Amino acid sequence: MAGAMPDLILGMYGGYDAAAALPFLRSLRASGCEAEVVLLLHGNPAGTAAALAAAGARTKSVALAGVPATVSYNVARYAALAACLAHRPAARRVLLTDVRDVVFQRDPFSAIGDASLHLFLEHPARTIGQCLWTSSWVRFRYGDAALPPLADRPIVCSGVVLGDAAAVRDYLALVAGELPATLRATNYMAGYDQGVVNVLAHGGRLPAATLHPYHDTAVLHLGNTPAGGVTCDERGEVVNDAGMPVAVVHQYDRHPELAARLAARWS
Repeated sequence: MAGAMPDLILGMYGGYDAAAALPFLRSLRASGCEAEVVLLLHGNPAGTAAALAAAGARTKSVALAGVPATVSYNVARYAALAACLAHRPAARRVLLTDVRDVVFQRDPFSAIGDASLHLFLEHPARTIGQCLWTSSWVRFRYGDAALPPLADRPIVCSGVVLGDAAAVRDYLALVAGELPATLRATNYMAGYDQGVVNVLAHGGRLPAATLHPYHDTAVLHLGNTPAGGVTCDERGEVVNDAGMPVAVVHQYDRHPELAARLAARWS
């Protein structure tokens, strides 16, 4: 639409070469999405920025103190993404997303609409208390007493978040404020930001957020999906439990047959 403010896709892409981002970028453009893509780089091999630019992404090198020695990329990305978004005041809607394990089947913005903030639930095979990773991340940041009230709640994945720019700015600021600079987080606890997101989402501290259930979601997180639990339609597109093709497929690398098929198509 003439005069419309642009949509923006932001991702942290630290440490990897450009090849791992090609399925993300190629599938995005094939979906018809015309959003600006900005990938934040830190510690990447030589030539990564140029190769990503050739594939259609803008890049910005960022200085991240302690990454990855004592601070994980997962944790450091919130402040870095917030700073990047602050320099794009004209943005209309924003997608925050992982990159290496994400492909697109539809324009993610047209699939969701204009509600303020969207978070997406993982497969209900495991609750927070049943998930070794997410339960450990909650306890790591907030202590053992924080887990029981959340133990039977569905897992909110922190890998893909979508919303209007103002709501996303607020979300980034809130999560970043819950990630203490003094808390060392590498290796096993590298993803403890997801524990923070679950505490905020289920604790009523993200009132603008809609939590989309796994069965009819437009963003499909496959990390907890049981083996054999991914369904594709006759065109080979991944569909949700309601039989609808999803816009975003995340964590496809957890399912080898699907990963091989997507790699053959997009790599």
